[in-house]
Amino acid sequence: MRGFQTFNPQLNDFNPIKYCSSTYEEVELALEKSQKAFLSYSKTSPTLRSELLLQITQELETAKSTIEAFYCSESGLSNARFEIEFTRTIFQLTSFSDFLLNNWKQLETYTPASQNLPSLRKKPRAIGPVLVMGSSNFPLAYSTIGGDSVAALAAGCSVVVKAHPMHVGTSLEVSNCILSALRKLNLEEGIFQHLIDDGFQVATQLITDARIQAVGFTGSIRGGRAIMDLASKRKSPIPVFAEMGSANPVVFLENGYEEKINHFAPLFAGSICNDAGQFCTKPGLFFIPKSEKGNELTTRLIEEVIEYTSFYMLHPSIQNNFELLKKERESLAANSWIEKKGKLKPLQGRQAILQVDVKEFLAHNQLQEEVFGPFALIISYENSVELKTCLAKLGGQLTGSIVGDSSKSPDFDEVVDLLALKVGRIILNGIPTGVRVDDAMNHGGPYPASSDSRFTAVGTQSITRFLRNLTFQNFD
Repeated sequence: MRGFQTFNPQLNDFNPIKYCSSTYEEVELALEKSQKAFLSYSKTSPTLRSELLLQITQELETAKSTIEAFYCSESGLSNARFEIEFTRTIFQLTSFSDFLLNNWKQLETYTPASQNLPSLRKKPRAIGPVLVMGSSNFPLAYSTIGGDSVAALAAGCSVVVKAHPMHVGTSLEVSNCILSALRKLNLEEGIFQHLIDDGFQVATQLITDARIQAVGFTGSIRGGRAIMDLASKRKSPIPVFAEMGSANPVVFLENGYEEKINHFAPLFAGSICNDAGQFCTKPGLFFIPKSEKGNELTTRLIEEVIEYTSFYMLHPSIQNNFELLKKERESLAANSWIEKKGKLKPLQGRQAILQVDVKEFLAHNQLQEEVFGPFALIISYENSVELKTCLAKLGGQLTGSIVGDSSKSPDFDEVVDLLALKVGRIILNGIPTGVRVDDAMNHGGPYPASSDSRFTAVGTQSITRFLRNLTFQNFD
C-alpha cells in the first residue's frame, strides 16, 4: 500500500513517519459506525454533550506537548502560534460546553394550546452524521476538533473527520484525545471517526454517501466549489458549509488616517505578512486615495511590508502556488511590482506588493482574487466615484475594513452600505486578521467567501448549521 509523509518547512524535508490512506472498506466501516452512533448520540442530553466537550479539553491538555511537536514539525508555524491556536481550541470547547448547559433550552419555542387550537413545541434536532474536512492553515482551530467538529458534536451529530494531509500526525494525536474522552464517558466510538487521504478519493466517497448529512469545510474556492458540486448532485442533496477564499478589501477614505500613517502602515503590514499571510482574513486589497497623504501612506505601507520578517509557508505546494500567483500579478503591471530582495530560507514566503490604478484593476478580474500568502494589491483611486465603482464590482468577502473619520468623510455611510452588500464583517479603523470566538462574531460572507452567508463558522451560533427544527403539535 502506497504511503505518504508530511513535510517540515523549517527543515525543508519530509517528516519520517509514513501514513497510509484509508481504504474503501475502512471508509465504509467508519460511515456505518457513524450512522449507528448518531441514532443514540442525537438523543443524549445537552448536559452529557457538555461533559464530553470538557473531557476532550482535559485530554488535549494532557497530550499538549506531543500535539505541539507534531504541529510545529508539520506546519512550520511557531511554538508561539501553537499556544495561540491551542488556547483558542480549548476556548471553543468550553464555550460550547457552557452554551449547552445555559442556552440550549433557548433554541426551543413553545406555544400553549388555546380554544380549539393545539399546542406547538418546536425543538432543535441534530441533522445527522457530519463530515468535517481539516484545513491546511489551522491544524487545530479549523481541523480535527476545530469549530466545525465542536459545533457538530454539541448539536448531537456524529462526526467523521477527513484529516488534512499536510498535518496528519497532529490530527491523529487530537483524534486520540477525542476517542479517549469517549471511552472515559462510556460513549460509542462511532460518535467520532477519523480518516486519512492525501488525494480526493476518500473525500469523494464520504461526500457522496447517503449517510453523511452535512459538510464543514475551510479552504480554497476550488476545493469548496468541488465539494458543493458533489453534494448538490446527490440523489438527496445536503448542505455544505464552506468558508473559502477572500481578498478582504481595505478602504482608506480621504479623512481619518492622515495623522496616523505611522500607526496604520506597520499595523497593516503585520496583518499582510504575519505567519506568511496564511490567514483567510489577511487583507489583500488596499484602496488608497491619490493625494499627498495617500501617496505617503502607500510608500510607508510598501516599505513596512518589504522590510517585514519572512515566515515559513505551510507546504511546498502552497509556496509554489503562491509564486505562480505572484508571477501572474507581476505580468499584468511589472513596472509597479515591488518584492522583498535578498536570500530567504527555502520555504519562507517572499512578500510582494503590486500597485495599480482603477482602470488596471477593473480590466483584470483576477486581481480581485485571493493570493494566499504575504501579498497585497494597492489600488490608487482618484475620487469617490472611482472608489465606489471598484467596490460595486467586488465579489463576496469575509471582511471589509474602512479607515476614516465618519464625521469628516462625506462618503463614509455610502462606503459602509456598499461593503455591507459584499462582506460578513466590517472593521472600522483596524485590521481584519484575528477572528475572535464570540457570539457577536460573524465569520462568513456572500459567495465565494462562504457557501451560505446566513451562517457563521465561529461562535456558538455556528451550532445552527448542524441542527434542523421539528415541531410537535398536540391536540390533547
